[in-house]
Amino acid sequence: MRPSFARETITRLRYPLVDDHGTPRVDYDSPPAEDPIDRCWLEPTGSQEVGDGRTAVLTGYTVDAPWEADITAADRVRYGGVLFDVDGQPLKVPSPTGALRSTRLALRVWEG
Repeated sequence: MRPSFARETITRLRYPLVDDHGTPRVDYDSPPAEDPIDRCWLEPTGSQEVGDGRTAVLTGYTVDAPWEADITAADRVRYGGVLFDVDGQPLKVPSPTGALRSTRLALRVWEG
């Protein structure tokens, strides 16, 4: 059972794999399959401004999704109308009671 404060919904975008001369690769130019993941809890990781010749802002979240959430590092996530990259492989986080076990992932987006 997820905690009552896990009330957010994210949308996982899974892009198709294509054969690139014998090597499978994700085709981010093709339309993705979209699946909502309910009962998530998000915490902002902060925002960082980079100004080396241009202004860019890196923004991110840490997401605790349900244990059974099917999400990989190759997927993208939409939250609040913003498209985020999954930063690294999502991790399964156990809980002694099972009440707080989750799939934890990091989201990031560059703007500018």
